[in-house]
Amino acid sequence: MQFRRLSLTVVLGIGLSGVQVAGEQGEPASPTPAHSRVTRLDITSREAAFGGRSFGAVGAYEILLGTATAVADPGDPLNAGIADLENAPRNSDGLVEYTFEVDILKPVDITLGNGVLVYEVNNRGRNIVFGYFHEAGRGYAAGNAGSAFLMNQGYTYVSSGWLHGAPGAGDPRPVLATFPLATDDGRTITGASMEEWQNPDSAAFGRLTYPAATLDESAATLTHRQLQDDPRQTVPADGWRYVDDTTVAVTPPAGTDAGTIYEFVYEARDPIVHGLGFSAMRDLMSFARYRPADDRGGANPLFVDGMPVLDHAVAVGSSQSGRMIRDFLYQGFNEDAAGRRIFDGMTPYVAGARLTWVNARFAQTGRYTRQHEDHNYPMDEFPFTFATTTDPLTGRTDGLLAACTASDTCPRIIQVDAESEYYGAHASLILTDTSGRAMELPPNVRYWVLATAHLQGDAGCRDPRNPVLPWPYYRAAFDATVRWVRDGVEPPATRAPSVADGTAVTVERQGEQYPTIPDRPYNGAISTLGVRDFSVWPPKESDERYPLFVPSLDADGNLVAGVIVPEVAAPLSTMGKAVRAAGFAEGDLCGVNGSTIPFPRTQDERTASGDSRLSLEERYPGGEAEYVRRYGEAADALVAQRYLLPADAETLKASAAAAWRAAIAATVEDPQ
Repeated sequence: MQFRRLSLTVVLGIGLSGVQVAGEQGEPASPTPAHSRVTRLDITSREAAFGGRSFGAVGAYEILLGTATAVADPGDPLNAGIADLENAPRNSDGLVEYTFEVDILKPVDITLGNGVLVYEVNNRGRNIVFGYFHEAGRGYAAGNAGSAFLMNQGYTYVSSGWLHGAPGAGDPRPVLATFPLATDDGRTITGASMEEWQNPDSAAFGRLTYPAATLDESAATLTHRQLQDDPRQTVPADGWRYVDDTTVAVTPPAGTDAGTIYEFVYEARDPIVHGLGFSAMRDLMSFARYRPADDRGGANPLFVDGMPVLDHAVAVGSSQSGRMIRDFLYQGFNEDAAGRRIFDGMTPYVAGARLTWVNARFAQTGRYTRQHEDHNYPMDEFPFTFATTTDPLTGRTDGLLAACTASDTCPRIIQVDAESEYYGAHASLILTDTSGRAMELPPNVRYWVLATAHLQGDAGCRDPRNPVLPWPYYRAAFDATVRWVRDGVEPPATRAPSVADGTAVTVERQGEQYPTIPDRPYNGAISTLGVRDFSVWPPKESDERYPLFVPSLDADGNLVAGVIVPEVAAPLSTMGKAVRAAGFAEGDLCGVNGSTIPFPRTQDERTASGDSRLSLEERYPGGEAEYVRRYGEAADALVAQRYLLPADAETLKASAAAAWRAAIAATVEDPQ
């Protein structure tokens, strides 16, 4: 289901020959615009950011809100892979026109900035990485500067709409786009589509992404199953009905619970040309970096006296947005109409080996596959890694860098994942080929795996979530990427569980390593993967599956390889995968969450329960002082290795004593 703009042959020797800085790519674009471009940028609001606060030598910031109008040429080779672009309505010039919202946060005097543009591929219209970087709110009001991570260093921040959606309100507003519907010469396009729902009490239950082409209920099928691998059972005809063409009412069958999977296959209509999200990002960034004015002569707010002042651009994005970054690169959109690189650096977070389901007819852009939910949607197809490899199951040869290598527009990349991506997002395929053999990443790529989990709540999970915040490590990866592309400073090496050194193992082997924990036996669930056939819904999957590996564990059940966070180097608990609780499809994985299973506090407590893990009393004979010392040493080691910034290490170390006191606090009722 992935669409490529080029049919690529094998590209060997991917390396730094394809990595340049922006200054090596020539002068700004000529006055004659390309057909696919931003034609107009309307700044509708320009206000002081953060209450007018000044940030050191950089000074005050301002927030510009606006709307961009762009056109895409269906005949442009750069757009050849955009699904249904040829079926979109055209303007008088024969081009497809669309609009999207734009946020620009910049120093009032942009010449005082550091010359780097950070572009956030927003998540469902939300600038969540901006919030992660500052550990504050996502808006631009006075209280949302937080640590002022970006502003203190003089970055210019841009985010723009790449997902179709109705404009919304809020502070900040969602940053979305308006894309056209595809038609067949003006006639309605229909086709098979599949919806999946869980939890009948949720707002999304029964909602259709696309309108039904017919309300004839005999033309649709609704099934349910408790666990992902259970056989599908048809919901009787009297158990569901259409409320209207975008809503289905379902009476949950007896025996189902909040984790039951409902799968609805129906005939949909009116596909949206979602693939324009790729060209929207490409063409806005090309305008931002290389064009002094739009087609009307409206000045580019990132230029001064008609000249650019931003020399480098780095893309960041988390989860959905991290997957979008990988797909943007794979589908060849890091090259503009003049052959220039769009992003010099990229830092996708918690993307695993996934791409997106954006550039396809009847795409559902918010879906992402996991072990239990949304498992059967497109986006987990070869290629999985940056290097070019050959897949024996499909016979294809490809890689995420194949297109940018062909055009000499590859960026420098640090991808940061969490332990949870090995279980739910096939992350081991980033460091192996699809035969399971270890492989080296290209020299312009680094891969960090954090010994923690992607944080997304713990609703329905059996145990409390892993409490370790990954944001400090996201900041360190971004900082290392900027120093790499701007200053030529080599970043820290790839650090992840790997079959090459035995730190990534089979599920069976991990089960042998897992400790004895009362009432918490080993759970071997992972998201398996074969080759899927999406010509039918639900898709068919090959019996042969790709070889997948999981992290090797120590005696506590924690990771032995990757970026070992201080909470694992000096542990107070086992922090592993999250499992669904009773009443929530018990036994399958709980989304992308991690879990926390505290250590026994004393040797007597451990012995009485039969727990194989050392108690806090045994592992830290010096009590709080020893724990705080060991935690601090682990944090300092990460700073020395550049996986953690010094300021973040100090913040983490200041919290260690409180974590110790919480761990040793009485958690059992007084028997008297």
